[in-house]
Amino acid sequence: MNSSNPWLAIWISPRSVMKDALAHGLHRKAAIILSFLFGALITLWFARTELLILAAEGSIFPLLITVIVGSLTGPILFYGFGFALGHVGSWYGGNGDIEATRKVYVYAFFMPGIIVGLQNLLLFGLALMQVQFLQSSLMEVVITIGSFIVNVASIWLIVIFLIAFAEAQEITIWRSLLIIIAFLGCLTLLYIVVDIVTSFVR
Repeated sequence: MNSSNPWLAIWISPRSVMKDALAHGLHRKAAIILSFLFGALITLWFARTELLILAAEGSIFPLLITVIVGSLTGPILFYGFGFALGHVGSWYGGNGDIEATRKVYVYAFFMPGIIVGLQNLLLFGLALMQVQFLQSSLMEVVITIGSFIVNVASIWLIVIFLIAFAEAQEITIWRSLLIIIAFLGCLTLLYIVVDIVTSFVR
């Protein structure tokens, strides 16, 4: 990779980051670690309200089980959806490059997603403090503003993925958008799975 930091550069120039990533090999072990971390954070992201209730009630074990199980969604995205979307890209005139698609997940989804997930984790901690200790109106404002920032970043994350996928598959952004629609359907399925797991262990 070049000297720029891909963790930050992906937010402002996803196309150039992906061009650089596609020109280099993928560190498989690092990608798997990032996928597990992303999966754990995305579980907190999607099920924050339910997990906040569990934590406030002192139910730490179900919370840990939920996060551990949720962490598996990262490798599923990396291997399963990376393979599937790589093939789907060829249906829309793409090159069908599975390895390139998996790089998209690492650089344009896992890495920025982890940053947003960490922001969400901070909000989770603040919300827990608000529920158990502080009851501060200022804290409510901070949480509200923070939640808005996370929501905006989440939308931009989808745009980043769209641009990166188009670059990896060598297709137009509009064709990439068709893939993103299918991708959002996959995310909805993941949300349902996480919700079911959370309800099961609660």
